[in-house]
Amino acid sequence: MTRNSITVTPIAGSLGAEVTGVDLRAMDNHDWAQVHQAFLDYKVIAIRDQDLSPQDLMDVGARFGEPNHYPFVKGMDDFPFLFDIVKEPSETRNFGGGWHSDTTYMKTPPLATLLYALETPERGGDTLYCDMVAAYESLSNRMKEMLGTLKGVNSAGLKHLGGRKAHHSVVGGMKITGTEDADSYEAVHPIVRTVEETGQKALYCSIGHTVSFEGMTPEESKPMIDWLQAHATRPEFTCRVHWKPGTLTIWDNRRTMHNAINDYHGMRRHMRRLTSGPTNPV
Repeated sequence: MTRNSITVTPIAGSLGAEVTGVDLRAMDNHDWAQVHQAFLDYKVIAIRDQDLSPQDLMDVGARFGEPNHYPFVKGMDDFPFLFDIVKEPSETRNFGGGWHSDTTYMKTPPLATLLYALETPERGGDTLYCDMVAAYESLSNRMKEMLGTLKGVNSAGLKHLGGRKAHHSVVGGMKITGTEDADSYEAVHPIVRTVEETGQKALYCSIGHTVSFEGMTPEESKPMIDWLQAHATRPEFTCRVHWKPGTLTIWDNRRTMHNAINDYHGMRRHMRRLTSGPTNPV
């Protein structure tokens, strides 16, 4: 039996790699071990040239754990944990723009996010990622000590954007739902979390979702939250994934933030998303 020749090619200095030579539909445990190791090593992996049905995507996601529910977009009829991210040519606002980790306002946010490209613009529409481990490790010892005592209050409300309902009201190509209840989704998590498999510590906050530090007002907290995001998204901590149809990118939601670049007005982009592996940040 001839095994797949899996190649892992880094795409930036801090994080990110392209993975080729694997068919995720026919992946055995040996193949999975290599893909998973690349995920642990690089935090973001773009796996090219895949032809994945909704069930295939669910099967890959199951490697990371149970699927996570996303409360603000209706899932596919037969696959409620999968949903399509669509920006039509007539739209100017995209879904997922702005630096964030997915659903930090949930009690058990996902370990991994899987995003699969079905239709991509002829140019633009890339996604940026930043390395929250490298950002943490570059801090002074005194800053690490202070942040280690803090917890972040995370909200789904998107108050910095005028509220989730208003923000999503102009996203016309998607099945938006439940935004009137966004403020009820709130969770408190450590500002510095530890990743089980690697023992690494990572920053875990963003302007998008972290509204304050526990026990402090939003006004007191905002300058530090702003500074931490600016620090974490310095160019040397980032990578950029260029999408093509058939690309599946999987990122470690515990150790990264991402930002969908909205630079393709007048062109269509259609992606499919799944989050997997509910975690309890510690």
